[in-house]
Amino acid sequence: MTKREFVKLKKGDILLVIRHLLNNDGQILVAENSEWRVEQIEIQPLKNQNEKNLRLVHLFNDQNQQSLTISKDSSVNFVIYKRKRGPLPRE
Repeated sequence: MTKREFVKLKKGDILLVIRHLLNNDGQILVAENSEWRVEQIEIQPLKNQNEKNLRLVHLFNDQNQQSLTISKDSSVNFVIYKRKRGPLPRE
């Protein structure tokens, strides 16, 4: 996913992992071809006013009940699979 696509993400969008995400030991944290739903979008202001705010996206995988947080820099491992259009369902 490009940085421009990352900024346009909305709650309810489905993302697909296009390559394995590994931890420091080389074990697989996130499996390839798994679907993740955007649960929440968080914007954190930075102390320095010259820099842009940090945008974090909280993802959730329904299959294995795993959650993940990505930023603009770590979004390259994902691709938008299904985009939610229209109003969100009420909770």
